Amino acid sequence: MKILHFIDGEYFANHKKTIMELIFALHQYGIKQEFITSFNTDLEGISNISNIVFWKNIKKGKFKKFLNKLFILRFVSKVQPDIVIKWGRDARKHAVSGNFVSISFVNECENMEHFDKSDYIMTNLERVLDYVKNNGFSGAKAFYLPPIIYEYVNVKPFSKRDFFIPEKSKIIYIAGTFKKNIGFENMFEVVSSIQDRYFFIAGFGKDEEHIYDYASRVNMKARSRFIHDIDKSFEALKLSDLAILTFDDIELHKNILQAWLAKKIVITLHNSIALEFIKDGVNGFIVPRNDTYLFRKKLKEVLNLTEEEKNKIIENAYNQAQNFLVSSLINQYIKTFDLLIDQYHSRKNLLHN
Repeated sequence: MKILHFIDGEYFANHKKTIMELIFALHQYGIKQEFITSFNTDLEGISNISNIVFWKNIKKGKFKKFLNKLFILRFVSKVQPDIVIKWGRDARKHAVSGNFVSISFVNECENMEHFDKSDYIMTNLERVLDYVKNNGFSGAKAFYLPPIIYEYVNVKPFSKRDFFIPEKSKIIYIAGTFKKNIGFENMFEVVSSIQDRYFFIAGFGKDEEHIYDYASRVNMKARSRFIHDIDKSFEALKLSDLAILTFDDIELHKNILQAWLAKKIVITLHNSIALEFIKDGVNGFIVPRNDTYLFRKKLKEVLNLTEEEKNKIIENAYNQAQNFLVSSLINQYIKTFDLLIDQYHSRKNLLHN
């Protein structure tokens, strides 16, 4: 089996963890993969798996557009993939038809008119699957595969001292999409009032500078350490005492599962994905997005949990996370892809006969 990934740069920036962990998992289990993406997209770490080819985003000039499409056609013809996975709108626009299975990955409720060239739609979220099926991709054309927790095995462990944090200090791990007005601002105002904590802040997004500036504004930047590498986020979690997750419905599910696997109490903002994974007080906690009073109250409640109460919540969450380990799910992914390839060739043979 050979998979070709068409990756939209903006989509990658917002879904980095989901995309990279699936690619790493498939690579770990021997699946051949190739990559084509837009210029200025940094597919960090993926260059160790295969060479990366770049298409041009040409807005004007029919001849230039034609040459760009011809370049993509030649590349796809050279790769001869069994499956093409399209990540994002720009990827769907540049992807070409061919002798392969065409899959669009979707973890957001998008306009289904943009998916007319996709044989299948794949998602990690049940609510998105329901949305897709209710908007024209019913039956076998849309399918759900559970999110994978990729297990990073070759990451060098680090200590608090590596980040100039005293060994006995407590750390709150904060992760989210770096965008304005999705909850970071209120959350920073609440946690900054806790004077005896340091902070690991992990994430990515278009408003990164705004997030840094807001951390300075509430006087917590000096106690904050920013984690940019996905493979280091799990190590940072292990050093932390609590995980607060601030996302806009995109990567939340993956980070909830990762925090559960690291045996940390999770607090997340109220949204549809949080409700899909977390039962408040059972395996984590959910707080309103824009109510700092209730957020502060819930945080105080969590920090005052007894060891017995914390251990019960952690155990519930950890047991649930085991169901999403790559070792448990990767064969399900590979079998699904093999089935789609077999179905494609069966249909093709019927048409020729």
